[in-house]
Amino acid sequence: GGHSSSPLAHQLSMPNTSSEMAAMENFLHFSDSVPMKIRAKRGCATHPRSIAERVRRTKISERMRKLQDLVPNMDKQTNTADMLDLAVDYIKDLQKQAE
Repeated sequence: GGHSSSPLAHQLSMPNTSSEMAAMENFLHFSDSVPMKIRAKRGCATHPRSIAERVRRTKISERMRKLQDLVPNMDKQTNTADMLDLAVDYIKDLQKQAE
């Protein structure tokens, strides 16, 4: 016999991309589910929570700007999720080229 292509082995080699996608989905979902209630409570802008929020947002937008410099056809109008999509596509393209 010597059939090495068992269905299990085939299944194990496949999920690479789909698990990658799942991880990305989780990541995007997580970044979307960041509480927005903080911004609604106007008036206490000096609240530690809102300061931390602002710092976090600033850090993110700074990193996004760095990403914009690295990834072609990414402009300021693109929202964060779309930018990440573009970045992922671009990285995958680079990986293909590197092979």
